[in-house]
Amino acid sequence: FPSHDNVPGRAGMLPTVNSTGTGSYAINNTEQKFFNGDSRGAKDASSINFRLGLEVNWTAFDGFRMFIERDRLQTLEQQSRTQTIAQMQGLAASILAAYYNLVQLERSTENLRYAVRLDRDLLTLVQNKKRIGTATGLEQLQSEARLTADSVRLHELETQIARTRMNFNQLLNRPVETEFAVDTAMASQLLPSVDELLARSLQANPAVQLQKLERQLSALNSEMLKGAKLPELGLQGTLNYGYTRNDVGFLLSNRNFGPTIGLTPRYTLYDGDNRNRDIANARISEENARLRETDLLRVLEAQIRNSYADYQALRQLNALEQRNLDVAREQAALARELYRLGRTTNFEVREATLQEIQAQDRLIQTLFRLKQTEINLLDLAGIPLYSNG
Repeated sequence: FPSHDNVPGRAGMLPTVNSTGTGSYAINNTEQKFFNGDSRGAKDASSINFRLGLEVNWTAFDGFRMFIERDRLQTLEQQSRTQTIAQMQGLAASILAAYYNLVQLERSTENLRYAVRLDRDLLTLVQNKKRIGTATGLEQLQSEARLTADSVRLHELETQIARTRMNFNQLLNRPVETEFAVDTAMASQLLPSVDELLARSLQANPAVQLQKLERQLSALNSEMLKGAKLPELGLQGTLNYGYTRNDVGFLLSNRNFGPTIGLTPRYTLYDGDNRNRDIANARISEENARLRETDLLRVLEAQIRNSYADYQALRQLNALEQRNLDVAREQAALARELYRLGRTTNFEVREATLQEIQAQDRLIQTLFRLKQTEINLLDLAGIPLYSNG
């Protein structure tokens, strides 16, 4: 992220060197008359005039503004780097959110496929029982309706997944038809404590860093305006070479060569009190930047604490939903076995199966919300969501 502007020359710390050169040649019919009565003349008299110069200007002192400008350029370079990091962090957060959205859709679809397989198995069992007279036509119609409803939902989910995959490819800036596999584990990670996340956010959150740099720039602007009230001292140096030759005149030729050194002090005695007004306005801007930083830190702390509370609650809810799913699976398996033995009804089997599918859906949604909260907390704390490699 190097900046081409963050150099001593841009800050005004280096001298400027200029070169000049002129040359002329003339032919004239010349006639000169002097006060003593003498005269001199020539036809087609030539004259040559040639000059070369090298000029060096350097501001030796400008109220320390060149050093303040150097610090300002360094701060602007840091600001540019931080903005790039913020964009990378934001893009990484968007990619991760889109990825885990796709994962939860894939898991929900797989859960619905499992439900459709159970519906088909139950329909087959009902049809077999109906043939031997132990099940009614109503039970068969109910099983068929359940299979149809779940099949429609499965088709809608598969269509949604296809669109989500294309959107994800577009987010990664690759062809939308690119095939790829996803890891549906959606494993949760253990985050640092809330106090550690808060400490990290103060040092690494890009928004906080940008606001700090904005405050620094406001302070440097105030210092720059204060420096304008001090005198300036400029140094000049020239090295000139000149040559003149005339066919007619007092001198046939003239040549000079040598250096010249100058010193120029400058100080503005009165400028309509504009500098004082500018300094007062700069101080107001500096105070506003400080207040914005304070407000940002308060909002950030509230966001981290609220998200961390959600994170802890979701971890507990995840454990409860996992236990609930285990019970629902055992209950559904037992209901299907009892139905085969003729000891329960088709309605009770469908209800037990529905509870199993719903428990699995709740677990998937809890895991998805937990991943969203983790990504948000890492982002707020400024912990990189992307690989530096």
